[in-house]
Amino acid sequence: MRFLLTTLSFSYARSHLAKTLLTLLAVAVGVATFSAIRTAHQTLTDGIRATVDRMAGKAHLQITMEGGVPEEIQEAIRDLPGIRATAPVIEQIVTPVKAELGSVLVLGVDLLGDREMREYGFEGDDADIDDPLLFLAQPDSIVIARPLAEKAGVKLGDTFSFNTPLGPKNAVVRGLLTPKGFAEAFGGNLIVTDVYSAQTLFGRGRNFDRLEVRLLTGVSLAEGTATLSGVLGPAYRVETPDRRSENLERIISNFIAGFNISSIIALGIGTFLIFNAFHVAVNRRRRDIGTLRSLGATPNQVLALFLLEAVVIGALGGALGLFMGSFASQSFLEMMGKTTEQIFGVTGSGKATLTPLIAFQALVMGVAASLIGAFLPAREASRIVAVEAFAKGASEARELSRPLLRIALGFALLAFSMYVGILAPFSADGTTITSLIFGAMGVVFLVGPFSRYLLRAIAPLYSRFIPVAGQLSADALRQNPLRTGGTVMATTISLAFVLGLGGHMGATKASTIRWMDDMLTSDLYVRGSANWARPDYRYPASLKEELLRVEGVRAVESFRNSRAEFRGDTISLASIEMGAMMDRTRREFVEGDEISMRRGLIEEGKCSVSDNFSRRFGLHLGDTFELPAPGGMVPLTISAVTRDLSNDRGVVYVDRETFLNHWKDDRVDVYDISVHPGVDPHVVRDAIHKLLGGRHPSLISTRQEFVREITQAVDAFFALIRVTLFLALLIASLGIASSLLISVAERSREIGVLKALGAVSGQITASIVLEGLTLAFTGLIFAIPIGNLMALFMEKVVADLYTGWTMPHLYPWALLGFTVLALPAVAIAAAFAPARQAVSLDVTQALTYE
Repeated sequence: MRFLLTTLSFSYARSHLAKTLLTLLAVAVGVATFSAIRTAHQTLTDGIRATVDRMAGKAHLQITMEGGVPEEIQEAIRDLPGIRATAPVIEQIVTPVKAELGSVLVLGVDLLGDREMREYGFEGDDADIDDPLLFLAQPDSIVIARPLAEKAGVKLGDTFSFNTPLGPKNAVVRGLLTPKGFAEAFGGNLIVTDVYSAQTLFGRGRNFDRLEVRLLTGVSLAEGTATLSGVLGPAYRVETPDRRSENLERIISNFIAGFNISSIIALGIGTFLIFNAFHVAVNRRRRDIGTLRSLGATPNQVLALFLLEAVVIGALGGALGLFMGSFASQSFLEMMGKTTEQIFGVTGSGKATLTPLIAFQALVMGVAASLIGAFLPAREASRIVAVEAFAKGASEARELSRPLLRIALGFALLAFSMYVGILAPFSADGTTITSLIFGAMGVVFLVGPFSRYLLRAIAPLYSRFIPVAGQLSADALRQNPLRTGGTVMATTISLAFVLGLGGHMGATKASTIRWMDDMLTSDLYVRGSANWARPDYRYPASLKEELLRVEGVRAVESFRNSRAEFRGDTISLASIEMGAMMDRTRREFVEGDEISMRRGLIEEGKCSVSDNFSRRFGLHLGDTFELPAPGGMVPLTISAVTRDLSNDRGVVYVDRETFLNHWKDDRVDVYDISVHPGVDPHVVRDAIHKLLGGRHPSLISTRQEFVREITQAVDAFFALIRVTLFLALLIASLGIASSLLISVAERSREIGVLKALGAVSGQITASIVLEGLTLAFTGLIFAIPIGNLMALFMEKVVADLYTGWTMPHLYPWALLGFTVLALPAVAIAAAFAPARQAVSLDVTQALTYE
């Protein structure tokens, strides 16, 4: 077998080097996408897990509560049975003034008592802070990890500057941490400061982000959790560091799922290109196969030869893909990290490194895709009879067998795909992937016969309107319907993926903009933090009265967005002065109406919920559920269900008075400000800037600016998906290029005859380009309805499974227009190398070509 592989297979690959490289590249793109996404995802989650674990130190349990843990809780639990030590922590990600250093994690701790939790490896003459009391007495003191100090070029006594909600902070380095253990958290970009200084610095008031608890030897985690929970009540969350990292990872799981699906689709498209290449290889090597059979080769040996070739191509393409993916993974990681930090308030740190497991998975997927694509052509090769193999033209222009059966099977598979997606009780990931697989199989069975009929109808028109080039192109399209059908399949799936996923992105963005037009109607938005999921700073409630006294201000509303645990998930609990908010906004009611919502929220202390909350948890108008609060569980009755796109896990709205009564935290995330008619909001913004004047952070946006920021966040969320759409177009281009190279090779004699009879280079080039354009636009014709079906599936099924939302269907006309305009460029680029090969054919060699 090795002899056959080296003498026959490799010689064929060398003589058709361009086609072989394109086939390798098709596998490589899919593997590169998969490995880069998986590597970035793994690095992100590993960074989150490592940061949580390293910072936890010797802590067995962590106590958290929405809005922060009040200082007095530490005293309340310090002397409980089984508790050895407690330590307060404030945790904040900041950006250094030297932005090139990357994000930095600031950890506020009680340095005098924190040694029970973490071991600090200080550097210096006495391997410790020279004067701990001086350190605590100076609010600008920090300890910095050695890796960050080296990158920043600072040493003991130097100043390190970073941005805070109140502006740049100039801190003095009074200690260095040895880069091991705790100091390696967040990739070594770590600063430690006093917890009470951090409270002021980051607007925490008299609260901590969490309390860490170390248990006495012999006390189990279950016993410690039960003791703390019994004293603290349901509003407090008591969990292990491992559980906390799992919760953080779960938050970003849906965000990553779409990219994994994209990489699988990329590999699937590459499978069709491999099928095409091997199908043509079988036809081109029929004489070789006939010779082998005449010399005694068995069908199984022929089958094994072609499958072995597929393994080699899959392995080489996979290795190339891993190399390509290693360069892309860091960029993917940075894109993921920025998006998850901005939208979810979750981030990790580290350098994307390909793990052996991901490399093995990617290589297996590359080889599997190659084997799947090569199996049918290999089986066809094993069934070739020696006598027929030497009969020239016996295999050309073969018709697809039983086209009506294939069409019926294709429609059946599509119907089953919709059943799996809509009715079958699978998990979200299982439903999506299973439905896509069966849908793709249905497309495969349908596109082949239909593309043959369409090309048969189109081809005669070419010779009528474009005599020479058109006739050449028409002959090429009709000569091998299986090859052209396979190319159209790959192009169809690529373009359907672009139109379907791109259409879903467009519908999501359009729905978000429409929702913002209805809900974001204030003139100005005053924020203390650019991070919506995890605010850096919250305003005191007393600021409202000061804002009302600013000239030009008509009304001020206090918006607070909290997180609440409900049925094992984290939802949004939003509060505002509901009467004023309802007066200026418009809502789409799913259940209930304006009157019931207004009366319920303002007069009766009820709530309204978002439509995705209602769908995800099966709660409807009039139902009652409970949310945890510092005083115990709070029962809330639903007075209305409205369309809302502010949180993918669900939103519960309560009036501000209801929130203050039960959750007893009057701090404010955003002040929504309306100005008097005729007053310029920009003038009022300048006045508010002067009012806050360094006392509070003042990130003030006009309505248009605020909407633009949210739109940019939505765009950032879809940034990686846009990359996969580009890759889908790239793979479609590779498929067309591969098909055209094969077409030129198959018609070498014909092209030689034409050149001998006086055909000019322009006519031959035009025929190749016309063939590429036909394949591209035939694929687009089939992709339009299939992409629309995929967009509907994403909007109605996938969005519902992951978020509870059902997006209104908006056909992506703009994207379709862009695709129609871009496709000729893609096809012409794909035809460039095949056209050059055709034009450069030597007439003498072409006429003797077999």
